Amino acid sequence: MSISKRTERETPSTPAKFRRRLGRAEADLNELKTMPSDEKVPIDLLEDCVEPRLRSLKSDFEKEANARSSFLGLDSKWLQTGRYQNRLAHVELMLYLIRRRSEISRNDWVKIGNWQLATYRESCHRLQLSYVKATKPHAELPGVQSVRSILLSTRKAAYNQRDYVDSADIYDAFVPRNVFDTAELRGLLNSDAMDLKAREEMHKIEAGVMAQQPAFPKWCYETFIGYTPGGK
Repeated sequence: MSISKRTERETPSTPAKFRRRLGRAEADLNELKTMPSDEKVPIDLLEDCVEPRLRSLKSDFEKEANARSSFLGLDSKWLQTGRYQNRLAHVELMLYLIRRRSEISRNDWVKIGNWQLATYRESCHRLQLSYVKATKPHAELPGVQSVRSILLSTRKAAYNQRDYVDSADIYDAFVPRNVFDTAELRGLLNSDAMDLKAREEMHKIEAGVMAQQPAFPKWCYETFIGYTPGGK
């Protein structure tokens, strides 16, 4: 199953065209899952990374398409924004990388892994600094101090991770890097040390982060599937 061409992604989309791309992605996913075992397809990556994101995208798209069709007529301008296009391109890119995994150079896997690691470090740094700034008026509260300490430790741990130098593979490139996924922060988010509103906001942010994982650099989209990620 070939990945759809640039013209199909970047020309004005309609719900019908988008559904066809969804259908091709589903067919590609199912084909990969049913390949003979000697092909050594990484089924766990399909089931853990691709399948849930494709399922969520399809559900969200159909809900919005049906609502807009019922109340706003057949206008499809909402599909020209990056939100749905980027999410589908993310799925298509993952399918491409899995199918063509043996054709991707070791150097490219190294570049992807190091970009992901650098992005993760930046996210840890930004979250820690943002929290310190947002909680400046409440810096002496025990709960605030606990979160600050955990975020600082997470940031330091991220910078202590070693860069990929000589080797990396598809599993390195498909590691979900979640700034919230540390035992200390996870325990805090599930405890009463943080008020309910703050916990709900953190969980919302985490869900948004994980929906984009594993993240890939812009050049991957442009090189491998001929797509330039757009605005939200």
